[in-house]
Parts: sequence; C-alpha cells; structure tokens
Amino acid sequence: MSQHLSRRAFSAAAALAGVAACARAWPAIAAPADAIGLVSPPNPHVFPLLLAIARDPDLPVRLIPVAESRESDALLQTGEASGMLAMSYIAAKKRIAGAVPDLRLYSLNFWRGFFQVAGEDVRSFADLRGKRVVVSGPIGSGRGGGGDIIFQAAARRSGLDPANDLEVAYLPLAEGSAAVAAGEAAAITVPSPGSTGMVMRSQLARRPALAAMARLRGVEVGESVPLAAHIDIQRAFAGFGSFPTDQLPLGGIAVTERAIADAAARGKLERIRSAYDRASTQLTQNPGAHAEDVSALFQHFYAPLGAGGPPAMLLERSLSQGDLVYRADVSIAQVREDLGAWLAELIGQAPDAEFFDA
Repeated sequence: MSQHLSRRAFSAAAALAGVAACARAWPAIAAPADAIGLVSPPNPHVFPLLLAIARDPDLPVRLIPVAESRESDALLQTGEASGMLAMSYIAAKKRIAGAVPDLRLYSLNFWRGFFQVAGEDVRSFADLRGKRVVVSGPIGSGRGGGGDIIFQAAARRSGLDPANDLEVAYLPLAEGSAAVAAGEAAAITVPSPGSTGMVMRSQLARRPALAAMARLRGVEVGESVPLAAHIDIQRAFAGFGSFPTDQLPLGGIAVTERAIADAAARGKLERIRSAYDRASTQLTQNPGAHAEDVSALFQHFYAPLGAGGPPAMLLERSLSQGDLVYRADVSIAQVREDLGAWLAELIGQAPDAEFFDA
C-alpha cells in the first residue's frame, strides 16, 4: 500500500486540524447606537451577515443570536428585533400561524447546503425505507425546525411517508452525528459545513496517519463508518423552472410591517440588505479570504449558546467544493409563482400575497 498522502486527503486533514491553527479571538463588538435588531439562530444563513459586519463595523445592525427560531417570536412582537434571518418557509409559517402576523419577506437568497449524510451505499431516500434516520438542530432537537420541514418534504417527494416508512429520531447535532458515525442510525439531515465535516471525519477515520495529525492539532477524530452525502436535498425539488439549478430559495431577511413603515428603519434595512447580498457573493466567490473572519465571529456570537461553529478551513472547504453556495441575484418577483408553490408544498399552504410584497 502506498505511504504517500494524496493532496485531497492531506487538505481534508488540514481543514479539520486547522481549528487550532487558524482560530483567533475577535475583539468585543459593539453595534452602532442607532442599529436595528436582527435575530438569527446559528444556521448557515447567518454567515454572510457575519462577513458584512466584519467588513463594515458601522453597519446599522445588532445581531441578536438565539438557539432556535421560535425564540425570535417575542423579540419581533415587542419590537426589540425589527427582522430576522430565517429559512423562507420558517418566516412564512410564522406569519400564517400568527406567531408574528406582520412578518414579510424583505429579501430572498437562494443557496445550496442541505444533504443527507449516510453510509456510502445509500444513494436515495428509497434506500432509507424502514431505517432509523436523524433530524437535528444546531443546538436543540430540531423537531419542527428548518431541517425537519425540508427533510419531511423531500422524503414525501421521494415517495416516502416519514411517519410510516422511516424511524425518525430528533437529536442535537453532536449526538445525532455520533449516532450516524457509529452506525446506530442510517442517515442525518444536516446542512454544510456540518455535512462536509462529517464526511471528512469519516475519511480520516480510515487513514490513521491523517487522523493522528489531526489529533496533534487538537481535533478528536473518532471511529466512523464510511459516510457520504449522496442525497442532495436541493435536487429532490425538481420542477420549479424559475429556480437556479441545484439551489433553493432557502434563506432571506424577514421584517415586520412596523419596521417597513418606519422610514428611518427602512433606510437601515436597505443598507443591511445590500451589505448582506454583497457578502453572500464575496463569501461564495472567494471563501479563502473571508472564512476566518466568519468563523471567528460565529464563535463570538454563538459559542455562549452552546453552538459549535465551523473551523475556518472547513468553512472554506465547504464553499470551495460547492457544498455550500449563496446566490443573491434572484429577486422575489422573478420566482414569485414558483416560490409560493414551493412554500405551500413545504408548510401546507402559501402565505398571503402581502408576505411577498415588502
């Protein structure tokens, strides 16, 4: 057997080991005095906002980190937060259910990032029939969250009834990932960089020299069954002609009608939206230049909540190899009809027309 390490394998080890080498502390960050509150759980849609904050300390936004999106309801109702970064279907569901009845979709971002990480022999949802599969949240169990909703819809599209054809377990991400790595569950729904990291750790577990190198850098690489991310959830939703290939309208900024009606607040929202869209493009096109800032700021805001952020080199890798892609050049108007149909498929009904008209 050859003792030479492939460049791809070496970079996989370096991406995981880089957490100790590349992590750095971010100085205390104070939002401008006139900033408006924007709430977000620790999901990939927050990465471009973190980059926007890093690039413009005067950006009039105060990021309010929460563990789960349901914690945003009270903040939006009281006006402490003017808007939220959310999955588009989570925002729509909040309006429909009356949790935040005046919430509107202010901007839309397509991205690619959701995968089923499973054994290497699992190629489709059909291969999971009758098996135990995990749905996780970044901190909590994930039940009813963004990952759960899109997983359930993708399974239905693939001809499965999740309640009867699958054994669904709701576990925090660390616990759920460990169950899949140990072969105790067949698959887990997880967005990149999490999916990218799981597959890389699986590869390292079968390469003792690389695993040892990672451990020397402070990264524990446990045993793992061979894993892959063959099930691309984006591809499950074929047929929406206005959507870019292999991308979905997953994210966006949702804002209350009260904030939209306030001229000063709306001016700040426009500035935030523009900065977010620019950062989405910059992060996708040149991840190596920005991943470290994003990783450090994620730790700054979300480590106190118990969310483990991605090492900079892992975030860079997930973007560079196309597991995580952001796109901000498609307007709500361009996809309005398909967007309404897609939201109805995911949450059972489309929101009223005013939801799309911010």
